[in-house]
Amino acid sequence: MPGVPLVDLTRWLDGSDRPIVAAAVDDALAKVGFFLVVGHGVDPGLIAHTRSLFHEFFHLPAEQKAAVRMPQLGMAGWAPMGMEANGYSFGHETPPDMKESYRLGAHVLPGRVAQRGENVWPIVPHGFRETVVEYLAEVDRVHLELLRVCAAAAGLADHETFARHALRNDNTLNVNWYPPVAYVGEPRLNQYRIGPHTDFGTLTLLHRQPGSSALQVQLPDGQWVEAPVRDDAFTVNCGDILAHWVGGRWRSAIHRIPAPVGPEAEHELLSVVYFCDPDADTTIVPVNGDGPAVNAGEYLRAKIAAISMPAAD
Repeated sequence: MPGVPLVDLTRWLDGSDRPIVAAAVDDALAKVGFFLVVGHGVDPGLIAHTRSLFHEFFHLPAEQKAAVRMPQLGMAGWAPMGMEANGYSFGHETPPDMKESYRLGAHVLPGRVAQRGENVWPIVPHGFRETVVEYLAEVDRVHLELLRVCAAAAGLADHETFARHALRNDNTLNVNWYPPVAYVGEPRLNQYRIGPHTDFGTLTLLHRQPGSSALQVQLPDGQWVEAPVRDDAFTVNCGDILAHWVGGRWRSAIHRIPAPVGPEAEHELLSVVYFCDPDADTTIVPVNGDGPAVNAGEYLRAKIAAISMPAAD
């Protein structure tokens, strides 16, 4: 039974053996829908500093965080626990996910256009904005290169097929903080740190809590496996739009983080997630002609609405 494999981008980036890297990505996305990628070239110091700044922000008093609270899910800013339940994307009425989040749009990068309002930036920690923008630029670079790998992996002669439609969209940096149970309270029935869901776009690039394998991925036979974690790796998965774009060749796999039990309940997790989407006006037509055309922007808006917690009466 396959687990979540490791792919090294080195031989793609230096051009020494691009077919073997593309074949590894094709195999991973077809069998699992996830892979770990190393050799991406992002400075580990930048990753660590970005993580430390978000860690500092989430540990601020609630009244300070509230100064940058997002007005509704999908917009920029801080989302306290209670705004999101990912199980709703599958029609499961679960309690809210046991997490806080901070969302920022990639429209701070050249060529990208704001889709869901302007970003909001906290006054503290010091240097937050400058570091996060630098991180966004680096992870966006990797995302575009991976889309080129994916085009090769799908057998397309034009390796820009996906990337050329991903240069303007306001991709999302969504940082999730999963506090210890002492902070959020004991889990309720059917409550998760983040409920079972698929991602909605093309690719997701996730830098996970070092040392934690809390993320679980569902395999084609229904079995749940823990995704391995490496400090120098991004965890990458295929989203719904990309799976549709390749005519079902790859899996947009269901994944989750269960509520912590035992010693894990005392630990916090911080996940730095970059959700990537095609440009909003892109009409996605499966490359093999097998499936309907889908408007990327309309699809994303409907999915975000589905996971937003209903307003209290």
